[in-house]
Amino acid sequence: MITDKQRTESKKREKILKGYQRIVAEELKKNPIELLPLFPSITIQELKEQFPDKRRIIACDFYIENIELGKENVGGYSVENVIQIDHHAPTLRMLKPISSTNLAMAYVKEEGIASPADCVVINHTDCDSVLSSAIIRGILPPEKRFGDAAIAADHTGEKNEIADLLTALEEERNLEYSLIHLKLLLDHKDLLDHKDLDEKAKILLERWLNERKRAEELTRSVEGGFKQTGNVWYAKVDKKIESVFFPAFLPETMVIIIASPLKNSDKLDIKVRLGIKAPEGLMLNKLDLPDFGGRWNAGSTKRHAGTSIPLEEYARIVNDKIKQYLAKKN
Repeated sequence: MITDKQRTESKKREKILKGYQRIVAEELKKNPIELLPLFPSITIQELKEQFPDKRRIIACDFYIENIELGKENVGGYSVENVIQIDHHAPTLRMLKPISSTNLAMAYVKEEGIASPADCVVINHTDCDSVLSSAIIRGILPPEKRFGDAAIAADHTGEKNEIADLLTALEEERNLEYSLIHLKLLLDHKDLLDHKDLDEKAKILLERWLNERKRAEELTRSVEGGFKQTGNVWYAKVDKKIESVFFPAFLPETMVIIIASPLKNSDKLDIKVRLGIKAPEGLMLNKLDLPDFGGRWNAGSTKRHAGTSIPLEEYARIVNDKIKQYLAKKN
């Protein structure tokens, strides 16, 4: 039975949440951020055609084909009126643990926030996209804590309240919803005991935190946990698991591999991710790994419908490729 005290607390939380809903709605109306559909690739011309009347198009946290051939700026690259604030370009300056949020912070400190006439666009709502676009728009200040959160979300997987919350809410693809809960977290941390979140956010956040707990348990498991071959640590799980958590739990590793069975297939989804001890310049997408698709620091065989290569053999192949890279480097 609900007590009068519980009923009062519930009404208080509901009132606070509605207040943040109004605040964020007004901010986004004044300083809009466009959410584009997800796409595998987009060209400069295609982006310009979607926003033909804008003075500048500022694209946050997604790659635009060949944008790196344009002019370099502190936040990325630009061609004509298209400005990219993003860490995905295949250039040397981006081949390190950096985030679009850090780049957005640097850009704002040097160039200022976007003007009302500018169009700020994202195509997904992960931690880095939400933070970088909100900083470019002036909705959030360019503070170090946001850069730290984006690095945690994209690279280290370490525990971070901001990163955990925004990553958990990503699948909703609702920028306003993410910003409401972010501002609630920043101003009222005491309210973010899980029982105080709205029901949907509570379920999503607890699911994400349970996933981290599962990853930690795997790293501590003596039987059925990680094995090592040279510079590679690898493990097989019955159910897929996010690989982003493991650099924080295995800080002495160079490369981490997680394998799980693909549904309705006898092939494996093998995820490969650089660890914290990976040497500078090592790029997974340049190692010519079998059935691999992804970026310099992470990828998987899922993009090629999996692989038939056993996990142990795949780990050996990766280790051999690393040895060849290190031999050439030295």
